[in-house]
Amino acid sequence: MKIGVVKHLNARPLTYGFETDKKHEILYENPSVLKDLLLEKKLDIALISSIECIRNSDVLAFSNVVGVCAKDKVRSILFFKNKTESYPPDKVFVDSGSRSSVALLKVILKMETGKDVETIATNPNEIVNKISQNQGSHLLFGDNALHATWDKNKIEAIDLATWWNRISHLSFCFAFWAFSKNQVFADDLFLKSLEYGLEHIDEIINNHDSLQNSLVRKYLTQELHYKVSRQDLDGFYLFQEKCKTYGYL
Repeated sequence: MKIGVVKHLNARPLTYGFETDKKHEILYENPSVLKDLLLEKKLDIALISSIECIRNSDVLAFSNVVGVCAKDKVRSILFFKNKTESYPPDKVFVDSGSRSSVALLKVILKMETGKDVETIATNPNEIVNKISQNQGSHLLFGDNALHATWDKNKIEAIDLATWWNRISHLSFCFAFWAFSKNQVFADDLFLKSLEYGLEHIDEIINNHDSLQNSLVRKYLTQELHYKVSRQDLDGFYLFQEKCKTYGYL
C-alpha cells in the first residue's frame, strides 16, 4: 500500500507499525499535502486533519477508532497571543500545514469573542521570526510548536486543546486515517499499527533526540491519546457543527 504519514512526532505511535513494515510505500508530508494526494488517488490511505475529513466527506471515508486526540493538553498546537496588541486580533499568522488547528482556532475565537478572525497562511520559519520580535499573533503546530521560544512578558502561548476543553468541556480529535470511499479498510488495520507503536514506544522516544526523553514520553503517553473515546467523538461532532454554523467549511 501507498501510505501518507504525518512527519511530526505526535503521529509516531499511530504510524510506527506501517513505517516499520517493509511491504508498504511510505510518504512523509504535512496533513494538508497528504489530503491532496489522497484526493488525487496517489495514496491508498493517509493521516489527515479531521477538518478535511469533514470537508471531503462526499469522497473520503475515515476510521474513527484511532486518531491524534487530546483531552486538555496537546502541547504541540499553540496560539501565540500578543499581549501588546488588541484582542481579539484582526488577523493571525498561521502555519497552515494542519488545517484542523487553523479551523479550531477560528471556531474558538468565534465562540469566545463573536469575531471572525482572518488567518494568513505563513511559512513557519517566518512565524518563528515574528514571535522572536514580538510582532503579531500566531499559530504554530507540530515540532515547530514544541521547539518554539517566546518572551512571556509580551506573548502568551495558549494550548489549543486546553482552550477548547475549557469552553466546550470536551476533548478534540486533530487527525484521522482517511481513504477513498471506493476502497474499504477495516479498523483493525489501523489498530494494529497503533498497537505496534505503543509496544515499541521506547524506540520511538529514543529515536527522537531533539527533545528530552522525559518530555517526549509525557507528550506521547499522557498528554496525547490515540484510541478514540466517546468524549473525543462528542468534541469532534461539536467542532463539525460549529464549522458548519460559522461557515468555515
